Amino acid sequence: MLILTRKPEQGIVIDGTIRVRILAVDGDRVKIGIEAPGTVGVLREELAEQVAGANREAAQNSQGRQLARRLQGLDDPRRPRPAEGDDDHTDEPRRRVAR
Repeated sequence: MLILTRKPEQGIVIDGTIRVRILAVDGDRVKIGIEAPGTVGVLREELAEQVAGANREAAQNSQGRQLARRLQGLDDPRRPRPAEGDDDHTDEPRRRVAR
């Protein structure tokens, strides 16, 4: 970790494209301005951790549901899936009726 001391209105440049500027210091609060290309994601650390945790939980829950369905025999990867919007969840193959 690089540790720098900056005063208000001073800043740093990262990789020639990201500018971080100290805008104000008020007691234990520091106001920071960040200029970065639109392709660079900028999040507060606590939000980034919250998003990462939610993503991990969603992945675990999804994997857990998939595993539970397979263990129950409801999600055999070799069995074709019902068509989109198909509410008939029987194991019988669908038959077309000529009209």
